[in-house]
Amino acid sequence: MKTLFVLQRQPLREQEWLLDIFSAGQGRLSVVAGRTQPPADLHQRYQGDWAHAEDWPQLRGLRSLQTYSLQGRNLYCGLYLAELLVRLLPRHEAQPELFLTYAKTLEGLQNTELPDPWLRLFEYQLLQALGYGFSWQQDRDGRPITAEESYRFIAREGFVRSDAAVISPIKPPSLPGEYLLELGQGRAQRPQCWAAAKQVLRCALEDLLERPLVSRELFQSGM
Repeated sequence: MKTLFVLQRQPLREQEWLLDIFSAGQGRLSVVAGRTQPPADLHQRYQGDWAHAEDWPQLRGLRSLQTYSLQGRNLYCGLYLAELLVRLLPRHEAQPELFLTYAKTLEGLQNTELPDPWLRLFEYQLLQALGYGFSWQQDRDGRPITAEESYRFIAREGFVRSDAAVISPIKPPSLPGEYLLELGQGRAQRPQCWAAAKQVLRCALEDLLERPLVSRELFQSGM
């Protein structure tokens, strides 16, 4: 039996669901579940198995292992995480470390009123897993970030000093080096540090997304 999360589901045929799942051993893939099985919901860790068929693998023996209870704003955060994985994770590539990070993030979200650190840490690990990682403590040329300097972030490249020439239609915001170092050293506590992390990680992720995230619109609409 395999461990998995359901990231997205949609009706397929009269008695079936098409599920987008994140499996610990096989990464992201689509499977079919009969509607006679227990409803497969987001934010639950499941155990199940699947057998190959003509179109999609058939899911069987689905059993809930753990439910993550997300409320209010944290529920929208959970929807955001699932949508990021659906939109960015390649299919059939195992990501065991990211799978554990996802589980830990859901667990963290159900026990906090301050979701930002959990979201930022997950976003950073997702970029690392996709091959677009960067260092909070070095610029794009490998030079150490210094607390006295200010820096701009360039998607797919990294940090450059604020006085460096940047070829970009939109000039990235300037961020204090001390904030970046606090993030890189795992000691960020000031809201300004997490605001800086949000700017940087949003820039990095939006560069990879082909269209805006639906879950982000939920935040903006106050749903």
